[in-house]
Amino acid sequence: MNSIIKYLDTYAEPETPKGLFRSTFFPIKEKQYQFCVVVPLYGEASLWLEHGLKSLLDASAQEHHQTLIIAVINRHELSEPWIQEENDSILKYLERFPKRKIADFNQMNLFQISPSADLLALDHNTEPYLFHSKEGVGKARKVGCDLALALATTPHLRCKYIHTTDGDAVVDKDYFEIETTTQADILLHPYVHVGNYEQMKALKIYENSLRYYVTGLKYAKSPYAHESLGSTIATTPDCYAKVRGFPKRNAAEDFYFLNKAVKVGKLHQSEKGLVKLIGRKSHRVPFGTGVGTEKVWQTLSKNEIPKFYDPKSFEVLKNLIFEIEQWSQTPGTQPDKIKITQSIGKGTIQTDISKLKTLLETLGFFSILETAKLQRKNSEAILKHCHESWDGFKTLKFIHGLRDNYFPEIEMGQALIGYEA
Repeated sequence: MNSIIKYLDTYAEPETPKGLFRSTFFPIKEKQYQFCVVVPLYGEASLWLEHGLKSLLDASAQEHHQTLIIAVINRHELSEPWIQEENDSILKYLERFPKRKIADFNQMNLFQISPSADLLALDHNTEPYLFHSKEGVGKARKVGCDLALALATTPHLRCKYIHTTDGDAVVDKDYFEIETTTQADILLHPYVHVGNYEQMKALKIYENSLRYYVTGLKYAKSPYAHESLGSTIATTPDCYAKVRGFPKRNAAEDFYFLNKAVKVGKLHQSEKGLVKLIGRKSHRVPFGTGVGTEKVWQTLSKNEIPKFYDPKSFEVLKNLIFEIEQWSQTPGTQPDKIKITQSIGKGTIQTDISKLKTLLETLGFFSILETAKLQRKNSEAILKHCHESWDGFKTLKFIHGLRDNYFPEIEMGQALIGYEA
């Protein structure tokens, strides 16, 4: 609890209740919730009201507990007019339900939308509560999860996990059941893209490219072999506080959150609680699913075959992770750069290892090895230090470096055949 209070007092967003006010701001004094889910909404009225919200209510009803849905309805100063109109539709829809105002927070209202669920709406669609254009979905997740964290310090919210999903997500009825099956600090729901729009084939290929990358990381025995989709994440309040919440980014906030979270807690990939993501054109963020799908679509439109990473890149990564393990168990503090580089490239990079050595130096690999030996006293601590420093972000940059210097991306079918081999 100390880490949570410290986070709330130091790093939480301004609209998060502070100090003693946390225990008094909620309008229904006797209300208690067992589940909580945060949903950023950006111009997604018809999609969410027709599909996503209904699925959350169905999932809540299955558990015979009370659920708090925190909807962060947002736009920024550069959003197109239709975004505001869609967001207004959600706010107007909610007005049909019994409403309780939140004292001292004009942009917050609590709606009793079903016998098993209430919805706490945060209006960041109206001046002066708009987001900055560079904050976007990361800010929305953080605002909602910060509020959930504040409630988790009171009797009102007694949840094991804070879930977060998206406006295009439809959850299965067993969505909240995963809370009873594991003791992990981070849960990831399984997911699948569904729909019947013109880019569906491209979307499926993009989804397969994500799964292909994670499978490659698993093959290499990387500690960061997991999906990174914000619509599938559930985190304990303590883990959320320890990593200081979601970064306020307009994209990849889920990747960076999980990259930090797996360093302080245990991650579990659930087989229950499927999240179905409805396929659609989306340019909400500068990269990610929408942009990735568009690139695949453009490739298919030119009658070209999409490309994936060459499987050899994961072979090299596997060698690198093996070298980390070896380093943690051997004496000496000065890494032999040439010898280690040769071992990492063994079997895949036969000639000209100079570019590989430069790549490793640029990413700080040898410095990580040396620092681990100087600062840690035993092999377990050395190994932990190396894995935390050579994290998911450095791993991705390493794979990109191998792509640019040695192994260009290859056609999708060839990559899959090569990987299976």
